[in-house]
Amino acid sequence: MPATRNRSILISYKTLRRLIGILGMALPVALIAGGFLQPGGGIQGSISAYYHTNMRDLFVGILFVVGLFLISYHGYDKEDNLVTNLSGLFAIGVALFPTVASDNSGLAALLPPRLGVFQLEPELSGTLHLLWALLFFILLAYNAYFLFTKTGDKKPGPQKLKRNTVYRTCGILIVASLLGIVLYMLFLQKTVLRHYAPVLILETIALWAFGFSWFVKGETLFRDEK
Repeated sequence: MPATRNRSILISYKTLRRLIGILGMALPVALIAGGFLQPGGGIQGSISAYYHTNMRDLFVGILFVVGLFLISYHGYDKEDNLVTNLSGLFAIGVALFPTVASDNSGLAALLPPRLGVFQLEPELSGTLHLLWALLFFILLAYNAYFLFTKTGDKKPGPQKLKRNTVYRTCGILIVASLLGIVLYMLFLQKTVLRHYAPVLILETIALWAFGFSWFVKGETLFRDEK
């Protein structure tokens, strides 16, 4: 009976990892596709901008689910638990403190609506949103590059080495995407690049990298040979 129970727990954690991965990869796809359902809708400038479209509920809902999954996940040690718990809290923070709407013309510019469940001033909400999002992605990259690649005392097998290559690649992609976003926001916003939604593209790459690393962590791919 104990062996069966332990096996069930192991399977449930693998399933949780896969679900986190699937939700991470599905978020940008669902938002972009659903945004076209809104009259006059189309591609937004960023993932966060979909909060101000018909996809608000899905945006907030998926972030909350991912956040709660990360908080409920228990890793191998205290560092693992701390990183995933904080990642989950920051994901929820991204949902609770929305970014500023891109359209601030007319009356909205004079009387900007308060944002989120806490009804904060747009500037404060937007600043907190950027802070939580930045910390969220940094921890995701750290988790993939440094924690997922741990091998413990035993020598890693060939499949584990392949998974580690995936994890490190995903971590690098997340950091590279963040740097690309910072570079664009500081120097390139007024260039022709703005017509191609570079922030949305880079955020999508980061989310896919995050999701794929967790999907592989669920031993969906490169599973150890028995």
